[in-house]
Amino acid sequence: MQQQRRRSKKIFLPFVPRDISGLLPLLEGGDIFFTEREEGSGALEGAPGGAFSCAGKCVAAAFTLEAIAPAVVACAEALGGIDRLVFAPGLSAHGRLLLDLSYDELTEHTAAINALFALCGCALPYMLGRGDAEIIIALPHEEENCISRIYRAAARAAAESLGEELAGCGVNVRLIGAGL
Repeated sequence: MQQQRRRSKKIFLPFVPRDISGLLPLLEGGDIFFTEREEGSGALEGAPGGAFSCAGKCVAAAFTLEAIAPAVVACAEALGGIDRLVFAPGLSAHGRLLLDLSYDELTEHTAAINALFALCGCALPYMLGRGDAEIIIALPHEEENCISRIYRAAARAAAESLGEELAGCGVNVRLIGAGL
């Protein structure tokens, strides 16, 4: 009896965080296309050799549709489709009290939620009909404060809403990470 060869997962990892150690189980054995916020940021440097195959990368400097759409197209062309979208932007807000937090940190977190919706909207056509496509939203491990709570609440709501909407389309949506 001939053993069937499983195809590698085609994984899109936009806005790759500096530390991907917590994401390795999601990436193992896959063909990865990733974006980094700036060229030469050292993304995926700490990854163990052979854990996955790097199929390509590009720079998407901002959490905007204008930066995201071309990155999704480049990914889909490089991989031939997308089986798994892993959204794990490296976010952090420093400080525990409201007066210690910066408006720029809040803006970065809310822009990340906007980016999640843009990514899903752009990537979904390349995910439909693939059988076991999934969107994974990874919550950042960051200090507990007002900004991190707002982001986690929005990410939970997004995962729940997207999961309900996409369940009948063959796309599973999961939320993973801190505080679950």
